[in-house]
Parts: sequence; C-alpha cells; structure tokens
Amino acid sequence: MTGFVIPSIAQGRIYGKQHLAKSILTEPQGKLKVLDVQNLCKSIDKKPFLTELTFQVAAGECLILLGKNGTGKTLLLNILATLVKPTSGTVAIDRVDAFANLTRVRPTIGYIPVGFEGYPELSVVNYLNFFADAYKLQKPERTSAIDAVLELMDINHLREVRIETLSTGERQRLLFAKTFLHEPQLWLLDEPFAPLDPNGHIEMIELIGELRAMQKTVVIATNRLEDVCRFGNAESQNETLVAILNDGRFAMRKTFRELREENAETASPDAFYELFAKLTN
Repeated sequence: MTGFVIPSIAQGRIYGKQHLAKSILTEPQGKLKVLDVQNLCKSIDKKPFLTELTFQVAAGECLILLGKNGTGKTLLLNILATLVKPTSGTVAIDRVDAFANLTRVRPTIGYIPVGFEGYPELSVVNYLNFFADAYKLQKPERTSAIDAVLELMDINHLREVRIETLSTGERQRLLFAKTFLHEPQLWLLDEPFAPLDPNGHIEMIELIGELRAMQKTVVIATNRLEDVCRFGNAESQNETLVAILNDGRFAMRKTFRELREENAETASPDAFYELFAKLTN
C-alpha cells in the first residue's frame, strides 16, 4: 500500500458514483452503539471459556482486545462474527439480535481472521469475483468495485496471480480487499499486524484510522501492547477502548482517555506493559 486512497473513493476518482461511495458519503449517525454485548458466556464441554462479558462499541470507535494466548480473544471474535453461538447472553449489531437474525446482520460484519485459508488455486481477481457473487454485486457494479479495492489495497498488479504464490502480507491485503467489497459496518480483526513487515504495519495502522474516520466500528484482537498506546494517543474524535481478558473475564475495560486521566504514564508502552503484566498474572 502506497498511502491509502480511501478519501479518493468518496471524491469519485476511483468509483465515481458507484457502489462503495454510497456508504462513505453517508453522514455518520451520531454515536450509535453498533455493537452491544450483554452478559456473554461461552462454555465448551461444560468448561467456561468466556464469562459474563458486557461491552458496547459505537460507530467510529475501536475496541482493542488484549490477553495472553488462550484467553479467548479469537473465540470472542468468532462469536461476534456469528460463527460460534454463545452459551448465554446476547450480541446485538445495530440494535438487532445477531443470532436471531443471522441473514440480516451478517452482511454488516467484516471478519478478517489470522492467516489465510481456502481457494489457493484461484487468481486474485477470481477470488474477488467469487465473493462479489456471494455478496450479490451485479455488473457493472461488480467490475467497478473489484477494480477499486484492488487499487485501494495496492494489489492491482497481482490481479491475475494465483493466491498460492502470494506472500503473507499480500494475502493480508487481499483479505482486506475482499472485505471492502460488501461495505461492512463492523470490522473484526484478529491479529492484523502479525503477518506484516514494518512498512505494512504502519500502513495497517493508517488503514484502521481511515476506517474509524469513516465511522466504522473496529474490534481488534492483538498481543501487541505498543499498538494500544499508538491508537490511544492518536488524534481522533472517537474513543479507543481497551479490554484485557484474563481467565475468560475482563480484568480491565476502560477507554484510553480514562487510563491517561488516571495515570499519564500509562500512555507509554513501558507503563502499559507493567499494567498488563499486573492484571494477567
């Protein structure tokens, strides 16, 4: 990615008045609680993995889920993506009960898991065509949308290349391109920085910032504590929320602004490492 061009979509240089511009040009609807989770629990073989989780994330906000490996971050994302049903509790997206209305809410969700699975034999453009068909995009809308996301993610030069030959970073960009096709409101990112080189890491942070500027709701599961400080200290009118999972419960759930007001030193990576270690021991 050579500097993101999301704003140029709204200006019409890529899409003109085509598909994706519709959502970007829509005025944000205040601080709508896009994601509302109440008393969520998940047990597997009678063993509790997630217990009494309650939280809300508004349009434009970013929730960063932290925790040691095996604490349930990916499991929670799978539940939010409606791929795994909770044992109890509710998940509402745009005020709609997600598990009671799967066909209605799933088009509003964009889930990017860690790693890349499936269809290695397809070319990049055929992969995008496959999902455009699943999202029921019609021609010429489909062609415009695919061209736009290829340019957006700086992989247009790879359009005829087979997925199995792509690098890890290129596959990550393709996952984002695929997700942009159906314009989700809720973005769920599992370890989005893991497969990226330093330049890709910076570009990913810029992309997430652009999503928030577009009033998208973003949930990130990560072990990179330095990124909490990077997002929290960034200038934004929208909140950065931080939740630390430990033994299936929230050991802490606060806005970064609240953390900074309680202790200004928490804004530094070293101080946040100490806080994380204290809450997860």
